Amino acid sequence: MISGILAYRNIQNSILNGVKIPHSTSQPLIFGEDGKYYLAVFVFFFAREDIEKGLVERPTMWAVADIETGKIIETRQTKNKEFSDASYKVKYNVRADAQYDTSKKYYEKAFAILDSCRNEIINTDRFNPEEYKHYLDMIVANIPKEYQRFYFDLSV
Repeated sequence: MISGILAYRNIQNSILNGVKIPHSTSQPLIFGEDGKYYLAVFVFFFAREDIEKGLVERPTMWAVADIETGKIIETRQTKNKEFSDASYKVKYNVRADAQYDTSKKYYEKAFAILDSCRNEIINTDRFNPEEYKHYLDMIVANIPKEYQRFYFDLSV
């Protein structure tokens, strides 16, 4: 199993096949489908004026990746395979609503929890919801409130 940080970098580097379009990729989440667990991320696209206004569209793309390697298995468009019931008719506030801890140490701790969850799934085929909740809580603590819903919607 490669580290969650490395898996995340691999996903980020391959999500758009190298196309240079302003976008942001969520932190990796554990996603369940057909009795199996995967890593998953969502992607939202934006323009400079969106960021200046602090309002962006909801994610329109997401990807499912191998839980062990982080290699993308499938990239999905929400118009074809939805993961959230959030509206497309509004923009979501992404202005920082708190002082976030974006330090390397903070994310190393969060990814260590994710890696522990992944390791348990890979080696025992068991999912620990309490441990995963701790990871998810750490990740969404650095996400503006309106956009947190997409993390919860995509996550197991």
